[in-house]
Parts: sequence; structure tokens; C-alpha cells
Amino acid sequence: MRHHIGLVGCGGIAGSWIEAIDKQEDCRIALTYDLSPAAAAARAAEVDAEAVDDLDEIWRRDEIDLVVIGTPTSSHPELVAQAAEAGKHVMCEKPMALNLDDCRRMIAVTKAAGVKLAIGHSLRFWGAFLTCRRLVAEGVIGVPVAGSVDRMGTVKLRRADEAEAVDHWRNDPSNTGGNALEGFIHELDFTRAVFGEVASVCCEVAGGDEYEGLLSPEILQALVKFESGALVTARTGSTVALPSMGYWIAGTEGGLHFSGWGDDVQHYRHDSEEPEAVAATEGYAYHLELCDLLTAIETGGEPQNSGENGLKNVALGLGMYRAFETGRRIGYKEGLPLNTDMAGNYRNTRWW
Repeated sequence: MRHHIGLVGCGGIAGSWIEAIDKQEDCRIALTYDLSPAAAAARAAEVDAEAVDDLDEIWRRDEIDLVVIGTPTSSHPELVAQAAEAGKHVMCEKPMALNLDDCRRMIAVTKAAGVKLAIGHSLRFWGAFLTCRRLVAEGVIGVPVAGSVDRMGTVKLRRADEAEAVDHWRNDPSNTGGNALEGFIHELDFTRAVFGEVASVCCEVAGGDEYEGLLSPEILQALVKFESGALVTARTGSTVALPSMGYWIAGTEGGLHFSGWGDDVQHYRHDSEEPEAVAATEGYAYHLELCDLLTAIETGGEPQNSGENGLKNVALGLGMYRAFETGRRIGYKEGLPLNTDMAGNYRNTRWW
């Protein structure tokens, strides 16, 4: 089956999807659209496609059977609805939406239209993460019972008298829902893929405090309990000069650890003093997740990055902020927060 793709949104992430689609012989980008006609034209020139200045043109074209949506999060619900109503399958970038009600509407409209919806959680397909998932599934560490997911970046000194203006929509939580949704949701997806359904979460957020004229970096740290009983520390934010990134999973019979996305995974065995280095899986993550969606389209199954999976990732990210705001643990059932703990229209518009 030949797939003709409409690229909606021609910013930075579009380059990743262009590379992925170029690797897939049965796919080609036929149309590009962006609020900036120049951006759409530039991306179209890269792939010998047609740039359109009317989004409806993509919905009208019968030959377009799949769209890739790489636009700011607030636009996702409406764009997914339009695509579904036009009969197009959808690959929508993460995070799925800014609240759970919108996520549920996106699932409902695509199901009603009989089209597939995938959310772009690419990290689960990157080398070391994919290797970890495989090793856990093979049972090499027994049952996963604990873990730590640590994604920290470095920042420059920030002086209290030099306030920084928001310079991009991705740095404004009113547009992104905060970093737990915009960036760290990748790690939350990986964590859920390994440990299963969330049972509860508690969280603290800190940063922006003044110390001798300098501002402390932002940090979010959560403790996630899973239905299996497993306990995971999830941390994201930044430090001054000190890089800190690492992932470990402890099981009943051993453990796994890695730092970089493409690094070897260190397998610690209960019967050996030295860890075994397991090479990271090769392959381009965006291409692998595209293939996963294409398989779902052709077989009638569901992609790994289904709408339901995207909903539960947003639910965990938002639950962290809600736990911080309320100062209490947020409970979950079947991976979704209890209505008494977090409403479906809850959004984070304030916290980093």
C-alpha cells in the first residue's frame, strides 16, 4: 500500500519526520502546510512536495491518507478532529493535548471515523530505551520493582535582577502544560511501558528562589507508585554546570542502567560481579514509530503509541502538577486519575 502524507506544521520537528518518511519506500510527503507559507515552501522543496496555503486543501485531497501533525500542543485537538472527519489516519506529535477531556475527544473522533491515531512518543523507540524494554520483556531482571528516571540539563547562571522574557512558546507553561508534558513526557511514557499502570503519584516543584542574587534552577521531582507495587523516582529540570542524566531499573533478579540514549545498557546480574554491556538497538526512532503506525493501519490493530497510551501519559504528567498544587497524593485507577483527585479539564498553566 502506498501512503501519501500531508505534513501539517513545518517547524523543527518536521525535519525528523521528513527523515523518517524518506526511509520508508511506500511513503511520500505529498503536501505541506504551515501558518508560515515560507516554512511550508521550504519543507516542500526538501521532499519535492506541494506547499499549500489553505489547510482545507489537505483535507480535501483524496490521495492523502495519512497526516503528520507537528504543531503547538494547543492546536492538536482541533487538527486531529479535522483530519479524522476527512478520513485521514493521524500521527500527532506529543504531548497529545493539554487536558484529559481533549485527549478523550481526540480518541472518540478518530474511532468514530475509523482512522488510526498515534501520538509521537519517540523515546520508547530510541536505542537504549528500546533495548531496556526488550530486556525487561524477556525477563532478564525478573519483575521490575523500582527505578529512577533522571533527565536533567545544564543552565547558565541566572541573576535575580536580570529577568528573562519568555522567548518561545515551548518555554511558556500556559502553552505547553509545563515540562512534564512538553519534554519529560517521553520518559513518563518509557516508564509506563516498563512498569505498567500508575496507581498514585506525589510531587514537588522547586526553583526560582533567590540566593545571594542568583536564582536557583527549576526542578520537578515525583514519586510514582504502580499497580504492580513498583516505585519509581522521576526527576527533570536543570542544574548549573553539573550534567545529570541517567536511568536505572531494578528487578527481582537483577538490574539495568544507562545514561545516554544511544549508550550500551549495563545489565547487572545476581550471579555476576561485573555488569554485561548490551548494545543499544540500532534504528531511527521516528522511522520505527512510523512503521508501527503503518502496521496498525494495514492490520487493523493499534499502534504502541495509541491515543489511549497518549491519554495516560498526559494523565501522569498532569497528575504530578496537581499533586504539587494540592500537597497530596493523586490516586489512579486503570492508569487514569480518580475524578475526585483531578478533573478532566484540569490544566497546568503556571508551573515549569
